[in-house]
Amino acid sequence: MRNMAGFAVLLLGLVGFGSVAWGQSNANVCSQNCPERRTISVSGTAEVSADADLAIVHVGYKLFGPDAKSVYADAVATSNGVIQALTASGISKSDIESTSQMIQHTQPYDMQPMPMKEEERMRRQYNVTQSWTMRVKPDRAADALNTAINAGANESGWIQWIVNDPSELEAQASAKAVGEARKIAEQIAQKANVRLGELVSVSRNPGQAYYAGIPGGMAGGYAMGTSVVFNSMMGPNAQQLAINSRRVEFQITVFAVFAIEDEGAAAK
Repeated sequence: MRNMAGFAVLLLGLVGFGSVAWGQSNANVCSQNCPERRTISVSGTAEVSADADLAIVHVGYKLFGPDAKSVYADAVATSNGVIQALTASGISKSDIESTSQMIQHTQPYDMQPMPMKEEERMRRQYNVTQSWTMRVKPDRAADALNTAINAGANESGWIQWIVNDPSELEAQASAKAVGEARKIAEQIAQKANVRLGELVSVSRNPGQAYYAGIPGGMAGGYAMGTSVVFNSMMGPNAQQLAINSRRVEFQITVFAVFAIEDEGAAAK
């Protein structure tokens, strides 16, 4: 009876479906929603990480010309030169994907620096942009980027560091999150002067999955690097950028429900 009295004090407002707050989680001991048994509901969060086993390198170029026909001709030469250099370096064509290509009249913001001499302005009337992604091993990311730049690419967006199969990371994070939820539930049970029972149910919202701090459960695991723009001033013998792979992180939150053992059941 004393246990139940302490329990009642802890759950002031239960009739109005009140909740008990402990640490970072909300815990609800339900009666009307769970007529068969009393429970404690909590959330637990955990994070795990692993070395990336794939890098997706983004590269492209932007060229200017006096008219659409001439700038397109320059783009054809640059485009084919980049692809030939990449495939010659050992990257399969199937691992190189076009992501965008555009020819357009040059916008005022591209007429820099201002004021621009009329002769230079006329040479920049049109521009062509094209970009690709390359799938390579992490230790080849710097080499792939260097090869593309030396072949004529002058822009790079970012590098994605990928875990091909994130299911193992997800399983590890889920198990750790359930363990964290149990710790919190045990603390609540201790304060309520009741005995924590078995795990009744556990679930998670897919929207709560994070890869490297980016929400949404993106395919493969995902980590963005810093944007980089090149200016075509690199020579063929220039040293390449020092690029190190990021670890891919997976964070998950689970929602767990634990039973509260009856005194009779605990005694048995």
